[in-house]
Order: sequence, then C-alpha cells, then structure tokens
Amino acid sequence: MNDLPHLTNMFDRLKRGYHLGPDDEPEFTELCGRSDDYAAYFAAIGLKLVRHEREFFYFEPDNPETVPDTLPRIAVFSYIMIDYAANQGRPIEEFIFGHNFLVTALPHFTLDRYTALLRQVDVHDLPDLRTLLKHMERIGWVKWLDEDEFRFLRPFHRVFSRCLEIAAAAQSEAAKGNGSQGSEGEQPTPPPAADK
Repeated sequence: MNDLPHLTNMFDRLKRGYHLGPDDEPEFTELCGRSDDYAAYFAAIGLKLVRHEREFFYFEPDNPETVPDTLPRIAVFSYIMIDYAANQGRPIEEFIFGHNFLVTALPHFTLDRYTALLRQVDVHDLPDLRTLLKHMERIGWVKWLDEDEFRFLRPFHRVFSRCLEIAAAAQSEAAKGNGSQGSEGEQPTPPPAADK
C-alpha cells in the first residue's frame, strides 16, 4: 500500500474535514482511479473514506451524532441561497453551481427575514459571512477567486442537497396542510442543521 500516490497530503486534508473534489488535482484523479485501495488503507487505520454519489471524497465523521458549531450557520446560509434563487424563478442548482458570487452582493442581509435567520446562528454582518465562507473554503465547499468573489465547489452538494430535500418536504407538508399547492407569498421553513 506504500505505492499510493499523494497519500500523506490526502490524509492530512481529509482528516481536517476537507472534501476532495475535481478542483483538487492530482489527488482527486488518484482517488477516483484507486478509491478501493485508498479506502482499504484508511479502513486499516480506523477511517472510512466516503465516495459521494456526486463524485467527491471525505472521511465519515468519528461521531455522526455530534453537530459541528458551523453546520447550523452553513445550513441557514444555504437555505437563504436556495430561497433567494427560488424567489427569483431561477433553476436553483444552476444558480448555485453555475455562477460566481460577490460577498458584498449576496442576498443574506437584503431581507429582514434573512437577517433574522442569520442572527439566530450568530451571523450578524458581512465579516461574519466572510468568516463562514472561509470555513467553507477550509472544508472544500467554496473556492475564492479574489478577495470578494467566490464560487461553490461540487462538495457543497453535501449540505445543498439536504437543504433542497428539507425545503421540498416543508413545501409538501404545507401543501397538504392547506389542502392546496400553497400560495406564491408562502415562505419555506428554514432547514434544521443539515447532515454532516
């Protein structure tokens, strides 16, 4: 197993909670080509390498019941992005993964209800939002293009997909409760912390 290229670098990054995706070359290509070999090596030292259906890799958390402090913030941040795209009538996934974003132009502080949601998870201003995005960069979910511009990376699907599921379930429940498809002015319920 000592012939596994980039093993030390992969281990260091994955152990810190990073998600390796297509932007992480040459490690990503090596993992894709020999994922079973890497998984066996990591399993021997007590770590489970997960290959997500969207083609990125991460270690399964040591304790799945423990929610990191940042996860509720990321979930609310994600919910606002999804809600904003939906309210604009944009295809949500294309909007999130097909565009670059300026921190100063994000919708997070444009509506009182967004600001109230962010305050519930201790995000009060743009510097707090930048701090959250820098954490998301450390785990491989966003990439900075310059000091104000970033884009979402494929591993962001880990929380994004869960937020979409929760929003769809909330809308379905609301439609059932109302006996209709809901009204245009209806606001989706914000998600609880997404899966890790």
